[in-house]
Amino acid sequence: ITKRGYQIMAIWTKGFSDEMKTHVPVSCRDLTYVDEVQDELHWSLDDLVRAVDQAKERASRKIGKDDGYYTIVGCIAGGEAGVDMADLLSEKLGVLSNGTKGDFANRRDKRVQQDLVRDAGLRAVRQACGEKFEDVEEFLRSEQFPVVLKP
Repeated sequence: ITKRGYQIMAIWTKGFSDEMKTHVPVSCRDLTYVDEVQDELHWSLDDLVRAVDQAKERASRKIGKDDGYYTIVGCIAGGEAGVDMADLLSEKLGVLSNGTKGDFANRRDKRVQQDLVRDAGLRAVRQACGEKFEDVEEFLRSEQFPVVLKP
């Protein structure tokens, strides 16, 4: 992203500890942020958007530009913990988004992922879903073992 001329602002998901912020892939160790925002436990989504706007203004002033210098053009999750927030925030900011509605609303759910793959006409895993053993018992009896159980 930075190689294409884009600047990055880090938005740390609620409850994401300082220690976790140090777990950075080797490929990302040289990233620098124009600013960082910590999504506080008591904040609403609107509070977070205000904090992002304030961070854009700070970052602009830091390089001697007017407050409106930076424009948010995308919102990308930096890791699994940020996927839901990236969807919410990108939707709220009005940038291209997977969003929180429609086919991708539960896209982190492995069952939903496989259903979308299958619906696209691609090969997908056979699966059953349930809250009790009886819900999947018939499926298990029809499959060759071993099977994968994903709680």
